[in-house]
Amino acid sequence: MKFIHTFWTGPSQTDKHDLISLKAGWLSCEYHWMSWALSCLQAKEILGSITLVTDLKGKEILIDKLKLPYDQVSTALEFRLDDYPAQLWALAKIYTYSIQKEPFLHLDGDVFFWKKPRAELLSSPLIAQNLDVNLEFYRVILNEINEHFDCVPSLFLKDKYEHADLYASNAGLLGGSALSFFKDYAAAAFGFINENKHCLSSVNTANLNLIFEQYLFCALAAQKAMPVAYYKEPVSNPVFKDYIKFEDFPEVDMVHPVGGFKKYPHVCEHVAKKLRNDYPEYYYRVIEMVRNNGTNMRSVVYISPFLKLNELQEFKTENLYFKKKKDFFERTKAATEHVNLKNNIGGEINPDIEFSKADFVELISAFNADDNERLQDIYHIESEIELFYNILFNSSESVMKLYSADKDAYRRIQQVFSLHEPELMQVKIKVPEHFVSLNLFWDWKCDHKEEISAVINRNFNTGKSAWQVILLPAILSKDIKAYYLDELDQLIFDLVKVPVSIGNILTELQTFFSLEEINDDYNSYKILIIKSLKLMLHNGLIVIIK
Repeated sequence: MKFIHTFWTGPSQTDKHDLISLKAGWLSCEYHWMSWALSCLQAKEILGSITLVTDLKGKEILIDKLKLPYDQVSTALEFRLDDYPAQLWALAKIYTYSIQKEPFLHLDGDVFFWKKPRAELLSSPLIAQNLDVNLEFYRVILNEINEHFDCVPSLFLKDKYEHADLYASNAGLLGGSALSFFKDYAAAAFGFINENKHCLSSVNTANLNLIFEQYLFCALAAQKAMPVAYYKEPVSNPVFKDYIKFEDFPEVDMVHPVGGFKKYPHVCEHVAKKLRNDYPEYYYRVIEMVRNNGTNMRSVVYISPFLKLNELQEFKTENLYFKKKKDFFERTKAATEHVNLKNNIGGEINPDIEFSKADFVELISAFNADDNERLQDIYHIESEIELFYNILFNSSESVMKLYSADKDAYRRIQQVFSLHEPELMQVKIKVPEHFVSLNLFWDWKCDHKEEISAVINRNFNTGKSAWQVILLPAILSKDIKAYYLDELDQLIFDLVKVPVSIGNILTELQTFFSLEEINDDYNSYKILIIKSLKLMLHNGLIVIIK
C-alpha cells in the first residue's frame, strides 16, 4: 500500500514570499512545520515509506529546506488548482486521491503514527479515520448550502439529513483499494464547487471542506453500498479529546490534533519535544528555517543571546524583536480597567506603566473591599511571575541549564514509561528544582490573550475559593507557566517533596481512596495514578530522578 501526504500552498498567482510564517491553525508557525516533519518521519518509521504530492513552493520548503525523507515527491499540484481559492484546501487532497494507481492511505500533515494499522484495515476497499456521528456543525453547513447555493447535489438536500442521523467520514486518514470510487468521488466534489463558484462568497468558504470531503465521501459510499473500514471508533462528541493523548506514549497508536487543538500550548509542546527528542536534526532545521526567515516564534528561546547551541548557526543581530519588553501585568491591568468601567471612572491603564507594588496599591486604594481583594489576588500571581522570570532568565548559564534539563526530562519520561511494570515501580520521582508555590482565591489562568476578558468577568462575578498554583519555567517559550492543581495533583505533589518511587506512590495514595475502590478494581486505580503522574511529569510539576 502507498502512504501519502498532500501539501498545497495555494493558487500559483497568490503571493507566497512569506509562506514560512504560515501557522495553518497552529499556535505558532514553527509548530506547523514541526507537525509536517514529525508526521513524515513517524510515517517513514512505522509505515515504511511516505510519498508527497505538492507544488513547487511546497517542494522548496519540505524537501529543499527541511530535507524531509519522502520516498517519492510529485509536484502535480503546480498550476492544477489555480481556479480555486486557497480556503478550499481539501480539493488538493481529493485531487491526490483521484490520481492514484494503486491502493493508498492518505494522511493529514498533523497525523502521527506510533503503531502500524492492522492489515485487515489496510486491505479494505474504503478506509477512513473514524465515523463522525451527528456532529452539529455538519448540519449547520449543509443548511447554509441549501439556503445559498444554486446547484445542490441530491446527496446534500435537506430531506436527506433533516430528520435522520447525519454521518461523515473523518478524513484525517482516507484511502483504500477502490480506485474507481475515488474518481467518482473527485468528480462529484469538483462538480459541486464548479457549479457553485458564484455562490462561494455567501458562506464561510473554508467550512465547505468538511462537506465535499468528509460528508460527501460517506454519503457516496452509502449510495453505492460500499462499506467503509474505520481506524478508530465513531465520534459523537465534537471535542475529539481522545485524539491528542500524546502522554499515553508508548500505548498510543495514533495522535491527530484536529481543529482547535492545534492552538493548545500543551499539544504544541508535545509535537515540539517529541520531534526534538526523536529527530533532533529535523527539529533544529525547522527552527533554523523559521529563525532565518525573521518570523516570530513562540519558541523564543532560540532567538535569545543567552542560548548557545551548536545545532544553530550564530544568532543574526538583525532579528531584534525578542528585545521587546515583556508585560507581566496584562491581566492585572485589564482587571483594574474592568473595575474602573464598573465604577464609571473610565480611562484605560497605561500599557507601559511600571507596575510596582506602590503604584498598584495607590491605583486601587479607592476601590471597595471585594474588588480590592480580587485585584490583589491577580497582582499577587503576576508579580510573582515577574520575579521568578527575572531570576531564571537572566544569564546564559541559567538558560542553558534549564534547556538541558528540559531535553533530559522529556527523554527520561519516554524511556521510563517504556519499561516493564516491575522496573517502572522502582523509578523515583521528586518535585522540580525550580518552582514557586502560591495560594490564590480565584482561577486566573489564560492560555490566550483573547481569554483575559472572559476570565476577569467570571472572577468578578464568583465568590472566592482555594487554589494551589505552581509556577514553573517554560523554557521553549521563555516564559513562566502557572498550573492550578486539582485534588489528586496536590496529594502527589505533597508526597514527592522527598524522592519516592512510583510503587510507593501507589501504596501511599491508597489511604485517600475507599477500600471498595482499591479492592474491587485496583487496576483502574493504578491506571488513574499512572496517568496523573504522566501528565504531571509532562507539565514539569514533578521530575524523574536520574
